[in-house]
Amino acid sequence: GEALRLLRAAELALFERAGGNLLMIPKDTQGTPDGARAAAQAAAEDGADLIIGPLFGTSVAAAADVARQADIPVIAFTTDTSVAGDGVYLMSFPPEIEVNRIVDYAARQGVERFAYLGPQDRYGLAVYNALQNTTNMTLGSVTAEAFYTGDVEAMARASARLAEGVFEPLTPEEADELRQTEWMPDPEAPFQAVILPEGGTRLRALGPLLISQNVDPLVVRFLGTGLWNDPDLLREPALHGGWFAGPDQSARVNFETSYEATYGSEPSRIASLAYDAMALAAHLDGGELGFSPEAIEEAQGFMGADGLFRFHADGLIERGLAIYEIRSRGLREIEPAPLSFEPEAF
Repeated sequence: GEALRLLRAAELALFERAGGNLLMIPKDTQGTPDGARAAAQAAAEDGADLIIGPLFGTSVAAAADVARQADIPVIAFTTDTSVAGDGVYLMSFPPEIEVNRIVDYAARQGVERFAYLGPQDRYGLAVYNALQNTTNMTLGSVTAEAFYTGDVEAMARASARLAEGVFEPLTPEEADELRQTEWMPDPEAPFQAVILPEGGTRLRALGPLLISQNVDPLVVRFLGTGLWNDPDLLREPALHGGWFAGPDQSARVNFETSYEATYGSEPSRIASLAYDAMALAAHLDGGELGFSPEAIEEAQGFMGADGLFRFHADGLIERGLAIYEIRSRGLREIEPAPLSFEPEAF
């Protein structure tokens, strides 16, 4: 399953990027915190300079206890930010950086008032908090929000709470006029953009529910997270014109081509994380700073299978993301990913 694809991606990076003296020693965590602790202990006894993995937050926390005592940095694949820092770095796609990037982009297009419609779970709350933080920085505001827990009925009720009676339906003439012109945020609209942190079939249900409340994509820009990076969504007309931030696709294509040529199957979405962790190890190996925090936290960052990334001292990742618009025929890149980071951390 996923563990095998992560291991294969790491092997691929070792093969493509490393010199002769970098050795990878796979350890099985059995998928449990106790197994992760034992695997980290075994890695320390084998003299490991760097631990790559595990995947789940509870296992990362267990492995990190051992690794910190042995002074071995860990590059893990969880999105659980509570385990980051003090030598533990998270190679992941945290929703916070996607929200930061898309909200900043929307603000530069003139959006001042944002809405949130999404699940009341850990992911949804992370997106909501990031939306609040980023709008504060762009001098915008969150003017409406609705959370839901559960099925499509709960989503429908939340859509109504967010927007019932808020927007007038467009006349056919108004709709035609808006289709002819470049989108501008409506200065009168109670909110000018709404973020929808869902994916798959749930997202395909959410778009039409909003439209049924007269939240028209011709007026209100639909914004997404990395969950929108999915070709199946092109079939949902309600999402056409929606924007989201995602990894640099040209970098990704090279990784996928190479993986398929080597293993005869497609990599998973997160397999590239293991490739990048091992490619980073190969880059650090033999450098004068070795696997020290200074080396891992190199301010210029590194170019990986999903584009530019760098780690901060708190163990969290920053990524150079592109902005995409969903069209009926495919994703259109409307702002490229940066090729270098700003010198100071945000």
